[in-house]
Amino acid sequence: MVPQEVTWQPLSVDLEWGKLSGKIGIIGSKDSISSLRILGVHGWLDNANSFDTLAPFLPRGTELLALDLPGHGHSDHLPIGAHYDILSYVLNLKKAVVKCGWDKFILIGHSMGACVSNIFTSFFPEHVTALVSLDYIGVRDLSLATIQKHIFVLFKGEELRKQKPVVYSEEQAIERLIKARTNLGINAAIDRDAAYVLLPRSAQQVEGGYVWTHDPRARANFQGMYGKSWHTYISQIKCPVLIVTANHGLFTSAVQEAFEEILDVYRSNAKWFDVVAVDGSHHVHLTHPKRVAEPLIAFLHRVVKETAPVPPLPARL
Repeated sequence: MVPQEVTWQPLSVDLEWGKLSGKIGIIGSKDSISSLRILGVHGWLDNANSFDTLAPFLPRGTELLALDLPGHGHSDHLPIGAHYDILSYVLNLKKAVVKCGWDKFILIGHSMGACVSNIFTSFFPEHVTALVSLDYIGVRDLSLATIQKHIFVLFKGEELRKQKPVVYSEEQAIERLIKARTNLGINAAIDRDAAYVLLPRSAQQVEGGYVWTHDPRARANFQGMYGKSWHTYISQIKCPVLIVTANHGLFTSAVQEAFEEILDVYRSNAKWFDVVAVDGSHHVHLTHPKRVAEPLIAFLHRVVKETAPVPPLPARL
């Protein structure tokens, strides 16, 4: 599996309240554009660069659109009074793809981005040809104490917005990117190479070093509030679905057993459904992209083959 050149073009999408920043990559030469379009949705406090290492292994001619979610990367922060949650991400993503003129595409989401992608697919199935979740199966109910903790984070973030941002040296910024994911306690650790991939959109260079670009309010994470209704949402997903799990990520083989009911919902409703485990941690698509690329490419080839338009029968003579 040989990586190909990716030609990236920056992108800015005006959503009236603000702009989403991102980029479109063409895999291979500019002359090799195919009909395969993929929208990548990054995880919590990551950014559009999350797919940079995976992109070179995608099929030649693929168009890959990667956007920084609101409050992440180079995208604008939501206005005062607005709050970050899954529905907000979904609706802003919908507006963005319409503005980009993307009508049909394959949706690939990692972690929180996979939660967003699942909800997006259930709400707007007319846009999604196939769905890929990277190390994400489903959500469990949040306890009241956990919800209250995230509300505290949200309000604290509003106060942090008013303060002068802290400037970090490059080394400090890299170490904090690594430490923040290690502290998640879900085998989400990344290496230095991966941290350097994320850094250009995670932080902005200023005099003396770097300051974070993400909105501190975006640290509040309410995706678990979809726990009770998760089955209802994913039961509406009829397109092909692939879930790639990391054996040292969110869903180890032992934990996956607790999610068998969710997997059965996918199996019962999706056009077809595959779940594949690869060796690695939660960010394996970023740190070891070849491991994810192998099952992903096989899935994409099947999607292209089985969803291609049927040519018309020849006219009778």
